[in-house]
Amino acid sequence: MSLKRLTKPRFLFVYPVVIALFLTAHVSEKSLASGIVLVILGEALRLWANGHVGHVKVNSTIKRPGEKKIGRLMTAGPYAFVRHPLYLGTLVAGSGFCLMVRSGWLTLAALAAFAATYRKKMAQEERLLHDECGASYEQYAQLVPQLLPSGYRYPHREGAWTWRGIAASKEWKSALWVLAAMILIYFWEESVQEQEWLFSERQGYRFFLLGVLILLVLLDGISELVLRRKRLA
Repeated sequence: MSLKRLTKPRFLFVYPVVIALFLTAHVSEKSLASGIVLVILGEALRLWANGHVGHVKVNSTIKRPGEKKIGRLMTAGPYAFVRHPLYLGTLVAGSGFCLMVRSGWLTLAALAAFAATYRKKMAQEERLLHDECGASYEQYAQLVPQLLPSGYRYPHREGAWTWRGIAASKEWKSALWVLAAMILIYFWEESVQEQEWLFSERQGYRFFLLGVLILLVLLDGISELVLRRKRLA
């Protein structure tokens, strides 16, 4: 990920949480499996949402004077159930990681940091949507919950999922690092926590995971180099 993206305020609270994940980790096979399910669900929700809105986000950069910050109001896909599915996905995935390490105080701290960071962000986005979409957004906001789904599905759905949204939002890079984090937690549980040589058993499987981990890091690094060369060209 780029340095500019990593230093955004809503990302900054993630770093101490990640450090605490490993310092306080007491992973069991059951907690690891349960946590992975939540993490996958959360990341899948983010991929679903960004596929609809990644290329027309409310905070996208204005290219020309007077240009709208929002391409159009998206109400299809997960946006038919909640107004902020991206943040819901982040919450679910983060809860999965906390479940993996089995730390109650860390879970509470992460939830508090999430609420403090994203409450303001959601309010800003909704003000922009209200200003630029007017009555159509008011109707949508009255019927669709902000963060937690109620089972209701908005009937007037606009927009469609596209790979363009995934590419523009770079959500695929987030998915790479989520997978890398799960592998690292597994390695932590099997080596540091169990105080055993990581490759003392199940060598083929663990070398495979190590290869996947290295490949994920290389893919992220190579993609950044390619993007920088394109910007300089």
